[in-house]
Amino acid sequence: MIFGEEDSQGPDQHQRVQLDTVDMETIYANMFALAGSPDEIVLYLGANSPLPKQASPSVKISHRIILLPQNAKRLMIGLQQTIKAHEERFGPIELPPPPRPQGLGG
Repeated sequence: MIFGEEDSQGPDQHQRVQLDTVDMETIYANMFALAGSPDEIVLYLGANSPLPKQASPSVKISHRIILLPQNAKRLMIGLQQTIKAHEERFGPIELPPPPRPQGLGG
């Protein structure tokens, strides 16, 4: 299923869509950031390549995706379904705990 396609035939009609990948680019992203307004959601993608002993790592933002809020929600639902299927097939995806703020005792 392709999420985010506007369908002029109504909610119960499905339109067949052919995906053209001839000029498709593939990027690697291990970092993202989100921003938004009432009219759009913006997703920034980049790669964090930290160097040893570098105090402030540099993140190169390579792509910006601007979505209508409705299509951002469709993307979220599609990602949720994809992650669920992935975990059912390969096992749970573990996330590390969030980093602790520096300078606090503990």
